[in-house]
Amino acid sequence: MNKRNFRLALSLAAIMAALPMTSKAQETALRVIVPYSAGGSADVIARMLTDGLKEHMGRMAIVENRPGAGGRIALSSLKAAPGDGAAVVLAFTGVLVNSIVFQNAKDFSFKDDFVGLAQVGTMPAGLAVPWQHKANNLKEFIDLRKQEGDFVYGNMGPGSLTHLAGLRFAAATHLKANPIAYQGGAPMANDLMGGQIDSGLDTVGDFVERHKGKKLKVLGVMGSKRFSLLPDVPTMAEQGVANVEAEMWLGFLGSSKNSPAFNARFQEAVKKTMESPALREKMGKLIDIEYKASADFRKVMEADFATWTPLIVSSGLVQN
Repeated sequence: MNKRNFRLALSLAAIMAALPMTSKAQETALRVIVPYSAGGSADVIARMLTDGLKEHMGRMAIVENRPGAGGRIALSSLKAAPGDGAAVVLAFTGVLVNSIVFQNAKDFSFKDDFVGLAQVGTMPAGLAVPWQHKANNLKEFIDLRKQEGDFVYGNMGPGSLTHLAGLRFAAATHLKANPIAYQGGAPMANDLMGGQIDSGLDTVGDFVERHKGKKLKVLGVMGSKRFSLLPDVPTMAEQGVANVEAEMWLGFLGSSKNSPAFNARFQEAVKKTMESPALREKMGKLIDIEYKASADFRKVMEADFATWTPLIVSSGLVQN
């Protein structure tokens, strides 16, 4: 064999050796793990985004629902995944808050095991009351609670963001908090609409249709600005109650074992996916679209740790 043919043979061998690896990378589906049951807002948005991720990453992407334990089941699954870009998690802020509550658990270390890849949107918490409630604004509600008794409010359970937001609101307004835990937004909303509970805190998006249908009243939004889907409802700051923001982000988390190259490629795929006008129109009906790249998203999470850790610790909510 002459030198030219020898070099050609080597080149062909290299190409053939690379083919199985390339094929395998294309065939392996990216798991988009959602810590909630199918049908919720995060699950719906995840399914909206997967088509774009398929296109811009050149690989399959599937949604995998892993609800339970405040997001710890989903995050444990991400930690156990190979560090090759096999999986990401799409979740709300609550998974971070829950990790503070269980900061002594052995499942994972949020700060060490995960990285923020991209934020896709935000949704503030809101305070709602039954439609027949005597209060029609935040001041009237606070005055009534001071006259009639405790600030009894439904929330998503001990250590949830809505639980903590209620404690923060109570401290700011000098009310005595009496939180009532629920296992989901739907049963709490049903009790609100039926008048079995005086008030409730949840993501505003879950109140929108019931507010518009005059089944309950959202008295205030716990965001830095009004929620786009409820422009008639003022923020709490607008009504004189400042420094009680509880704004939830929705974003992608990745394993700290993943390569910087994968992280950059995934972030760019999310950005390109969210540039689609059709997708933005659909997403905008569920959440305030607010893309943040990895560096800015990590700053948001750092601020969350600084905000919620002292409140969780002082409230005695840290679990071993």
